Amino acid sequence: MRIIEPFAVTDAMMTASNVPENDHPAWSVGTTYAAKARVIFDHGIWESVQANNTGHNPGTDTLSAWWVRVGATNRWRAFDNRLGGMTTGGATITYTLTLPRTLNAIAFFGLNAQSVRVRVIAPGPPVIYDMTVTLASREDVSDFYSYVYNPFTFKPDLVIPETPMPSGASVEITISAGAAAQVGEIIIGSDLGVGTTLTDTSLGIVDYSKKDRDEWGGVYLVPRPVTKTVNFRFSIPTTDAARVQQIMQRVASKICIFYAIEGEDPFGTTVAGILRDYDLTLTAGRSFGTIQAESLA
Repeated sequence: MRIIEPFAVTDAMMTASNVPENDHPAWSVGTTYAAKARVIFDHGIWESVQANNTGHNPGTDTLSAWWVRVGATNRWRAFDNRLGGMTTGGATITYTLTLPRTLNAIAFFGLNAQSVRVRVIAPGPPVIYDMTVTLASREDVSDFYSYVYNPFTFKPDLVIPETPMPSGASVEITISAGAAAQVGEIIIGSDLGVGTTLTDTSLGIVDYSKKDRDEWGGVYLVPRPVTKTVNFRFSIPTTDAARVQQIMQRVASKICIFYAIEGEDPFGTTVAGILRDYDLTLTAGRSFGTIQAESLA
């Protein structure tokens, strides 16, 4: 049972990207905008909520009297802490990040690609890490017929722990696909060991759809996002209780990655999301706890 505590990617960290930021025109103080006109400001997409909108800065409109933020730009959607929106590129999506502090884990969610490559270049010329992960696989290949006719599947999520990324290093990310590469979220951060995952870990969902019945029993559905939940059961030496308690207090209000298996997760226990609940029962020798995590929408 491990948690990746994220480090927010800032404008200063993003050295380069081949994803253009041209979704809409940049906001201009002298331009008059009509209702529903969209602009880019501070890597976000903003929509005008009324006509004759002139000189109103989207970043200072805290009451949304003139502008409402509708999401991140295509380039920054991969770092917006949401899985609903996708960064879409051409055959490849590339980012180069320069790190202000030492980190050791990177993860990808919502991938539509054939491979992911991560290169870390230390301050100076040496390449200290270069890993390419192939995402395509052909399931249940037991004979020639299966090899020919079973379709390829692509792993949507990938966690790469133990990635050496010292302060000042450049991290080059390349997401490759045959056509339009996509990624929902890229999270970079510090990998924290919590405890040993136990076999009674369980999966679930939370359905935010609205479901009502009329007086004759008819069903009315309003589809809304469905999130994944994982109840991690874990054990630790009781002497580690204070350390684990500090970790849980620190990540309680952050979007983190909760996982039990490195790389490809065949059981679906990897979650990019929030901590819903935590409990640790102290006993002599070893203690046993539960962490409930819920995925992003």
